[in-house]
Amino acid sequence: MRLMQKIKNLPLFRKVLLFSFLITFLVAVSTAGISFVLHSKVLKDQIEERVEGLSSLWSTTINPGDIFSVKEFQDLDNPALARLVKNVSLINERDAAFIEAYIVAPEIYENSKFYVLAASEHYNHLGFKNLSYYTGGEEFTKTFKTVMKEDRVSSSGVYKDQYGTWITAFSPIKDERGNVIALLGVDADASFVGAYEKKITAILIYSFLIITILVYFILSWGLKKVIEPINEIIYGINEVSSGNFNVRLQIEEFSDLKKLAERFNMMTRQLSILFDRLSATSQQLGPPQKRQDPIQWEAVLDEMENIFQKTKFMQELQRAEKMNAIGQLAASVAHEIRNPMTVVKGFLQIFLAKESMSDEERMYIKLMIEEMNRAETIINDYLSLAKPDLKQIEQVDGAELAGKVVDLMNSYAMMSKNIDVITHINGPIMMRGNKSELNQVLINIIKNGIEAMKDGGKLTLTVKEEGDYGVFIISDTGIGMSEEALKRLGTAFYSLKEKGTGIGLMVCYQIIERMKGKIEVESKEGEGTTFRIYVPLFSAEEPE
Repeated sequence: MRLMQKIKNLPLFRKVLLFSFLITFLVAVSTAGISFVLHSKVLKDQIEERVEGLSSLWSTTINPGDIFSVKEFQDLDNPALARLVKNVSLINERDAAFIEAYIVAPEIYENSKFYVLAASEHYNHLGFKNLSYYTGGEEFTKTFKTVMKEDRVSSSGVYKDQYGTWITAFSPIKDERGNVIALLGVDADASFVGAYEKKITAILIYSFLIITILVYFILSWGLKKVIEPINEIIYGINEVSSGNFNVRLQIEEFSDLKKLAERFNMMTRQLSILFDRLSATSQQLGPPQKRQDPIQWEAVLDEMENIFQKTKFMQELQRAEKMNAIGQLAASVAHEIRNPMTVVKGFLQIFLAKESMSDEERMYIKLMIEEMNRAETIINDYLSLAKPDLKQIEQVDGAELAGKVVDLMNSYAMMSKNIDVITHINGPIMMRGNKSELNQVLINIIKNGIEAMKDGGKLTLTVKEEGDYGVFIISDTGIGMSEEALKRLGTAFYSLKEKGTGIGLMVCYQIIERMKGKIEVESKEGEGTTFRIYVPLFSAEEPE
């Protein structure tokens, strides 16, 4: 934590230099590491390919009869053993001094021991004797098992034993019937791999040090050239923050920073004009303010902020008075409606409790009770017109919600108006809003569209994404509206329906506004109306 705090307190130049150096360091280390790994892998792969090729080639020169003879007589003076030793010694003599070979029996004995039938002369001098047992390590045993299991040539990775560091390849030796009677092992001395890796490591370290030093000096020189104009900009910002709007930046180099300096100078000129206006306003509100004193300038800004707050307060007060009147009217109407609804709901619940009803009747009663509950929710929304919104904003799947609303309204459209409901829903579309309120808005507007098509027609609901919004597009082929009616749409007590109050659509506008969305309406008399309901996507930032 202390280190991070020290880094935060560093000057801009040192921060940029530090982070540039760290990035260069990481890139250089990563490149060196990758280069080291690749070089080592290529070298090991080449050795493995070499020993596999030799093992495969020389295994065909071994006489199976000699192997049977050695196995049978177990005699060091056996001429067959001498021929096998000569064969495996030729591999060392003809191919490379670091290559050794031997022949082992195809069995693994207790404690990972292997029976060596014949070994090269050099191996015999090292103590790797003919007709003796050799204890193999994990890598040796694993490769041996692979060859026996898969009946193919295979090589090991680098491993160590008492004789040195090796990479071993085994090739099966078969008799005339195709049975594996022994394995030819070819060892490559891999001790030079470690020396090679050390050499490569030293070269990479020296190269890295040289590159690091060069990069440091180059970055230091380059950043100083880049930071000079930035320091000039920081100086100008400090002057503006202290109340000096006459400061002007002079940057001749770096075209991008020069444009920034020009914009900065334009900003200071505009701030100077704004300050003059604020000073004049502050003089009307109180004692004359002195421009050269930054504290007085701040006082003028505070006073102007008070004026803005008072103006905003008056607007909110007027709105509150209007909404209070609407709320009182809605409360009285809702009270009269809620009483008979409670009675109806109670009788429906009594009917639902009867056991003699069919499943279909029970389903319809449940649906009616759900709609009664929704009606109560709508009444509560009317009562909340003049109250602040306290409902929780949540993640809502607009496509799923639209589908449920269409299922609910489809039967109403078909039965009452012979209207076709067409949907274009591509989901899921996650929106930021309140599910019950969005449900209320969709039902209200779809219901209005259905009622506007007195002679039947087509209602289309589309849900899609547009920018940072999820959009519900509801189109009908009803009577449409005039431009004057569109302007008054959403105001209290204005409705195109004979028995409408306008409250429902007003609630819709208010709900969408609270969700930081908007409603756009297009309509033409005699052709129909299209509502576009914009709700912010859940992944999008809330607009201010």
